[in-house]
Amino acid sequence: MTLESFYDYPEFLAAHLANYEQTKLTLEANHKVLLDYCSAKNKRTKDSFEFEWSFLNSDKKDKIWHGEISELSTVLTDEVGESIEYFNERKVIDVGCGHGIMTSKIAEVSNFAIGVELSKSVEKAYRDNKCSKAWYVQGDLQFLPFEDSTFDLLYCSGVIHHTNNTELSLLLIEPILKMDGKICLWLYHPQESTIHNIFLALRNLTKRMPLKITFIFLCIFIFPISYIIKRLKGKNSNNYREEIIDLLDLFTPEFRFEIPSDLVKVWLMRKKYTNIKITTKNKFGFSIVGTKTIDNVGIANS
Repeated sequence: MTLESFYDYPEFLAAHLANYEQTKLTLEANHKVLLDYCSAKNKRTKDSFEFEWSFLNSDKKDKIWHGEISELSTVLTDEVGESIEYFNERKVIDVGCGHGIMTSKIAEVSNFAIGVELSKSVEKAYRDNKCSKAWYVQGDLQFLPFEDSTFDLLYCSGVIHHTNNTELSLLLIEPILKMDGKICLWLYHPQESTIHNIFLALRNLTKRMPLKITFIFLCIFIFPISYIIKRLKGKNSNNYREEIIDLLDLFTPEFRFEIPSDLVKVWLMRKKYTNIKITTKNKFGFSIVGTKTIDNVGIANS
């Protein structure tokens, strides 16, 4: 469902799509600027997150962002700011589903849930899913393949700050939400930490390096120190796979913005969202929710 998918799956499409080469030439002739834009902005993001999530081993009960998989239902209700009963009969989209485990959790308690993921990690999410009400789509959140006003809940955790323009991405995903629907975002916020700021400065180098070279660099110079320090802190520290995921998430994505919560509130207010509030907050980021109003539907469809 990505616009540039015929570049990513040429062998499959050539085998299953009649006149593939001619179709490709026609698309390039008519939409070259758009295709070049999508290819350029998505290449590193797709590669880095596919690589990152390849280290997650749910069979060995790897934690997701320092939390047990068994606790994801609580994470969901805390972030959305609702009880588990809220999800009954609601249609939910998980934008940027990554590993897809949260999508499955949402589907278990809702009408259905669709996980959308840019990278090929969506294939593993599909294979590992055991809930018949969870579906997965590989797609670009800036060009979602869904009609406006389709979903009751738009859940997007730790995603739009990894796009080329966080506010633009918010404006492009929110039209798929129904009137009176709820949006729930989780975003990084700025940290007042010397070490963190040093790492952000180092990111200016690592995000431009070939992914494999960045991985080798992290394994040699960063991983041993961070892993040993966290292991010394106690029993809840990361295993080696979880620590690698943490480091890859920081150092390899091309885009990684930290957004003040007050600014996100302004973005939602401009789109006429109401009941805007921060539902969770820790040293890394925050979750924020809002309700889509009638006026906002008019703006979205105008």
